Amino acid sequence: MSSNIKKYNFYDRSFRKNPESYKLLSFFIALFFCVFLAALPVDGLVDRASYLLYPESSPILLVKNISSGVLPLLVNEPLWLVINSLLSFVISPENIIRAIIAFSTFTTFYLVLKNTNRKYFYMVMLFLLLPLVLKNNLIHLRQGFGVAIFLIGWFSASNKVKYFFYVCAALIHSSFIIISLGLLGVGFLMHLKLSHGIRSILYVLVGVVVGVMGLYLAQFIGARQGAEYSNGASQSASGLGFIYWSFVFMLFVMQGKVFLRYNTQIIFFLILYLSTYFLLPVTARIFESVVLLVLLASLRFKVKYKRIFQLVFCLYFFLVWSLHLRLEGLGWFVN
Repeated sequence: MSSNIKKYNFYDRSFRKNPESYKLLSFFIALFFCVFLAALPVDGLVDRASYLLYPESSPILLVKNISSGVLPLLVNEPLWLVINSLLSFVISPENIIRAIIAFSTFTTFYLVLKNTNRKYFYMVMLFLLLPLVLKNNLIHLRQGFGVAIFLIGWFSASNKVKYFFYVCAALIHSSFIIISLGLLGVGFLMHLKLSHGIRSILYVLVGVVVGVMGLYLAQFIGARQGAEYSNGASQSASGLGFIYWSFVFMLFVMQGKVFLRYNTQIIFFLILYLSTYFLLPVTARIFESVVLLVLLASLRFKVKYKRIFQLVFCLYFFLVWSLHLRLEGLGWFVN
């Protein structure tokens, strides 16, 4: 990696030199949110009934998946089922949920805060409190758990540790299967030293193929998502996400070749989301697993673009929250 690329390295040593007092602050903020979210009523949020059933049903699902073959076992989140099965011998279903929330929230908040420059503290807090991020520790608990495990790998300096946790995340939430395979593909294309333009075209082609064939492939290999979405059910999309993230993508493109080369993984995530937005019902769930990384990469924009991004992000943040405030129970809590 050239010295020019290193200066754009968001996670280089010079950028991570925060004083011990800031790391301690990061610890206590992470601890506060993990305790606060874990202390909420276990049955007071959407989809908690299914999570309460996992400790009892996980051994049954594991046996069923094993009998179906190796591939159906691997693509149906076996590590999540194993963890629930093991914890059920020690603690109650309610406390399993609290433990998962506490671990996921603390790990996500602490790693993100500790590994970003303290001068961006307020902006990073907004990233963490964005509904797309926060709901993974409120209602999409399996995904939030996968995100926390994935971030341990992402922030690790060891490639062996990185890929170990990437695999673990893929065995907890299936969105990380696509993300991990995408990272391997991006690494291969970087090894070939293809230009940014060619890589972007290939990313779009991959996105279209995933968008068109994703559910069919999921059905073929026995992933539960294939059956869940094969009837044409899809998540409602207002188009707001497509417009906003298209704008963010354009800001990334304007940062120059060196920035784009270093952040090619983030570019892949954005292109995958945008190219599958109208094709794949689960594309938002996949993107939510890496949205924090996209937001953090924006902190390395050139000054004028960084200011534009931060202004537009704040507008987006308050707009999304205003939409949730209009919903009964914020769209998350059961009344």
